[in-house]
Amino acid sequence: MQKKKTEQKIDQNEKNTPPLAPELTSESVTEDKAQEQRITGKEIPGMFDGRITPLLIKLALPIAAGMLFQLIYNVVDAVFISLIDKSDPSYFGATGIVFPLIFLGIAVSNGLMVGTSSMVARAIGEKNHEVLDKTAESGIAISAIISIFFLIGTYLFDDKIIGLLGAEGDYAVHGLEYLQYIVPGVVLMFIGNILFGVLQGEGLMKYMMWGMIIGTIGNIILDPIFIFLLDLKVRGAALATVIAQVGSALYVVTLFVKKKTRVPIHWKLKNISMPVIKEIITVGFPQAISMIVMSLTFLIYNRIIIAIDELALTAFALYGRFEQLLFIPVFALGSALVTIVGQNSGRGKLDRCEESWKKSLFIGSGSVIVLAGLFVLFSPFLFRSLSDIPEVVDYAIRETQVLAFSMLFAVLGVFARSIFQAIGHPLPALFLSLLRLIFLGVPAVLVFVYVFDWGIYGVWFGIVAGNGLAGIVSYTMITKAFKRLRDGRLIVKSMK
Repeated sequence: MQKKKTEQKIDQNEKNTPPLAPELTSESVTEDKAQEQRITGKEIPGMFDGRITPLLIKLALPIAAGMLFQLIYNVVDAVFISLIDKSDPSYFGATGIVFPLIFLGIAVSNGLMVGTSSMVARAIGEKNHEVLDKTAESGIAISAIISIFFLIGTYLFDDKIIGLLGAEGDYAVHGLEYLQYIVPGVVLMFIGNILFGVLQGEGLMKYMMWGMIIGTIGNIILDPIFIFLLDLKVRGAALATVIAQVGSALYVVTLFVKKKTRVPIHWKLKNISMPVIKEIITVGFPQAISMIVMSLTFLIYNRIIIAIDELALTAFALYGRFEQLLFIPVFALGSALVTIVGQNSGRGKLDRCEESWKKSLFIGSGSVIVLAGLFVLFSPFLFRSLSDIPEVVDYAIRETQVLAFSMLFAVLGVFARSIFQAIGHPLPALFLSLLRLIFLGVPAVLVFVYVFDWGIYGVWFGIVAGNGLAGIVSYTMITKAFKRLRDGRLIVKSMK
């Protein structure tokens, strides 16, 4: 009797059990398990436990090396273009005229990279292999759509664009030549930065570094060949950039083909996911806006400075070239923070996220103090070697003395924005950028220059004021954000 009742109970349970969903076949379950093992099997050692400082340095150093190579390329490329004809400034000037359009492409592609890296990092933390499986195709799809619009729009209206940018005469001729040849490189940048975003989100900074270095070295080698040997001049400079970027992109694609990454590329249209695309845009678009705003802000500063003294503007540009060196370790640590905080917040390790913030502040501030001190100390020798105009040298030295150490406040802003992006809340990051540049920096400069009549010092101290006040606000916002995360009033944006 007992056996019969048991059999009846089993039969009843079988009737109440819902049928297996069509997609959950034994084959698909096996594939899911294999993908999950692939995700967990390639975690960065020390990502979720162990000391934070070595992890930060390990992830930041390759990015810093890659950025240093790119900075060297910018200098070398400028030298090659200026040597086309020393008596004709229109060649070098033409590339500068086209730069605002190129910077727009850089801003959009950087936004795509940030959006992708944040999403990938959080998905890895959550062990969400479904999202990771669709990331590459979805990112490539949105970048391809943007590329098509950019390509068609630029080639259809290239002459009008050059006119709108203010080019005339030889500047317009060379600017148009450069634009027509550099546009494919901008398109490659859209797609390439999606893949770079995947690498950053996974924490594969070494591969990012090599991708950057390949593009840089390739460009340096090809520049003299195309510019001088083939006599293509500015067209050659643009073409060298495009070919070098092709090499960099091919290197990154081979990483996916060889399955060096957790995120695969299946090259299947069915893997294009609108929710994934939406997340990339949601996090990435504010980053693109902040970069565009930064560009517009410096256009305002340039207008104000040139009205004070043209030589001061030359010094401002000189200082800006070397200020980038101060920020290389800061931006590298910011990239590392996106990876560490994204993955650990996705895994629910909030204490580890907060520790990463504190350790990165210590390392970043220390590096800026050392580099700023060296910059101030050697600025007289540095600027005298670059300019024979005493007024330019004097302006540049004084500007360095005023601005260099104020970059400590900018460290707070960079890291705060990285953390907000990492947890999937990009609007506070955008607010901090707008606060430093538009709401504080520009008004402070205008007041100091036109109300207090401080001249060029008004510009410098206005920038210091914007950096300082925004830095304080950044620190306050992040401190409160971590408290709200612990209390449950702020939630890490889930990819599930």
